[in-house]
Amino acid sequence: MTSSGSENARVPDVRMNWVDLLFAHWRVDPAVMRRLVPAELEIDCFDGSAWVGLVPFRMEGSEFRGFPRLPGLRDFYECNVRTYVKGGGKSGVWFFSLDAATLLPVLGGRWLWSLNYVYSHFAVSRIAGVTNYGLKRRAGPWAAGQTRVKWRVGEVMPRSEPGSLEHFLTERYWLFTERFGKIMAGEVRHEPWTLRSAEVLALDDTLVAAAGLKVEGAPIVMASDRLEVEGFGLRTV
Repeated sequence: MTSSGSENARVPDVRMNWVDLLFAHWRVDPAVMRRLVPAELEIDCFDGSAWVGLVPFRMEGSEFRGFPRLPGLRDFYECNVRTYVKGGGKSGVWFFSLDAATLLPVLGGRWLWSLNYVYSHFAVSRIAGVTNYGLKRRAGPWAAGQTRVKWRVGEVMPRSEPGSLEHFLTERYWLFTERFGKIMAGEVRHEPWTLRSAEVLALDDTLVAAAGLKVEGAPIVMASDRLEVEGFGLRTV
C-alpha cells in the first residue's frame, strides 16, 4: 500500500500480528446486506454478490499507543464477522462483530474504535497444520453465538492480482464504523497478503446468523500464516 510522505509519518495507534488466520466467505444477496449496513456506505460487490466473511485468527505482539504492554493486550484469540463496503472514495471492511478472548481488547475496541467487540470463551489447538478453533460468547450486550471450525492449511498460493476474488476479499486497507451518529474510517496498513490454500474439515457456526445473515453451502476459504499490521485512529468519512 502506498501513502504520501506526511501520511507515512503518522504514528500508528496499534501494531499487531495476525497469525494462523482463516478467511471463510459466502455470497450474500446485496439487497439483504443493504438492510444491515448504514445507508451512508455503499455495499461493495464482486460478481454481483455481497460477501460475508468469518475470520478466526490469533493476535500476537499487539502494542497499543498510550497503554502498557499488559499480557491481556498483547496476545489473544479473535474472530471477526465482516463484509465489504465503500465510503468517501475508500474501499474497506464493515465489521458485524469481533469476538475476543480477553476483556481489555473488548473494552478498548468498543471505546477507541466504536467496534462491536464481544467477550468470548475460546478453545483452540493446532497440530501438524490442522487448527481446531472454537468460541462461545459470554453473556453480555450482544447476541448469543458460537462457532467451531476445523481447517487444514495447504500450499502457498500465487500473489492475488487486482480484479480477482482473492484480492477483493483480502486486500482491504480501511475499516468503517459508526461513532456518535457519524461514519468514521480507520486506516489499516500492511504488506500484501501471502495466502495459502485451505480445506475446512468441520464447521458449525452461529456468528454469521447472529449478524442477521443466512448462508448456505460450503464457504470459499483461504489461510495465512502471519501478517504484520499497523492501525490508525478514526477520521470522519
